[in-house]
Amino acid sequence: MRVAGKLTITDWKSLERKLNIEVNENWGNAFHFFEERIRTRYLEPIQAILDMNKYEGEGFAIVNLQCSLIETIESFINGWIYSNKTKDGFIKNKWHHKKKIVKNAENKDLTNIDIFNSFFSNRSPIKELQICGEDFFRNVRCALLHETQTKSTWKIKKCSLATESYCESPTSKIIYRDQFQRDLERVIKDYKKAIIERKDFDEITSKDLRENFKAKFCHLSKQ
Repeated sequence: MRVAGKLTITDWKSLERKLNIEVNENWGNAFHFFEERIRTRYLEPIQAILDMNKYEGEGFAIVNLQCSLIETIESFINGWIYSNKTKDGFIKNKWHHKKKIVKNAENKDLTNIDIFNSFFSNRSPIKELQICGEDFFRNVRCALLHETQTKSTWKIKKCSLATESYCESPTSKIIYRDQFQRDLERVIKDYKKAIIERKDFDEITSKDLRENFKAKFCHLSKQ
């Protein structure tokens, strides 16, 4: 079974045995699995839609995919694993990490809202935009997924002159789809550097970051 482009579960298991959290060797190859997974499933499809230049509403599909990419990136960074099975003591439809159900700041079970809050609060350059993760989740992510539209005052636009990926005014909150993709790819680039060079990443230590990455891919390789 393939887990990343043409890379298979067997490929990952062979590499996983060589990974040492404290040694940099082989971590570039490990991150290649992540790059191939998101390249084939997100980055290339997003770019293909961006290149259409029809301006007939394709921005909704772009941002919808970007929302899913955000959840993928943030769950990898934190080692959050979603389980919809009752197995090894895990409860159905829960996020867990290192065999424990993940709790948020209010000591409640982690939800998808918490994932977006974490991403928009912690990941540069996204956090500099000062977007409310819950607002984005409810009025962009869920609205696009369930009703093919944004809600409240959120809008999706294309503007080659925009320098920032987000603009807020008293009457609107605008996501510039191309620039937003640029910023997401910056997060991925910084994440790659932290993994390969064994550097802390925002609030996460290099040791935890690599352990989270390894645990996430090992989980995916069991599916």
